Amino acid sequence: MAGVIHTTARRSARARLLTRLRDRSPGLSGGLLGGALAAGLGLAAFAVLVMLLWISSPYPDSGPNGALHTAAALWLLAHGAELVRTDTLSGVPAPMGLPPLLLLTLPVWLLHRAARDATDGGVEGDAPLVPGRTAWSGVVLGYLAVAAPAAVYAGGGGLRPSW
Repeated sequence: MAGVIHTTARRSARARLLTRLRDRSPGLSGGLLGGALAAGLGLAAFAVLVMLLWISSPYPDSGPNGALHTAAALWLLAHGAELVRTDTLSGVPAPMGLPPLLLLTLPVWLLHRAARDATDGGVEGDAPLVPGRTAWSGVVLGYLAVAAPAAVYAGGGGLRPSW
């Protein structure tokens, strides 16, 4: 031990910072990722369903772009947005505002799962729980980060949100 200098045995400030960052709970970033993932999975599920129906249709009216616009509009309908169908036979726009309740189950389940995962401290039992406000803020902001571009994209299709 005579050849060891005490200053070389200390950990650097960078190593201590990395250890502290590695050991902390994800908090807001976990909520953001969970909310964005929940919204993305819900939107993808609607897109897959609409694309399958579009592919199997014998007379598709529009291309895949129209089908994706319809998927985004149905996703918004599942969240309670009122839609207006502009392509009617009479030329008068027709509102569509009553969503089937089954459309609502997937987004609600995905949001519940994202919120539950955001409040968990981690896999280990000794990890601290994330505060409820932090988890809620992260999930909502992550969900809105996907919902806002989807709403803008749905505005250019045959079914448009009426706001």
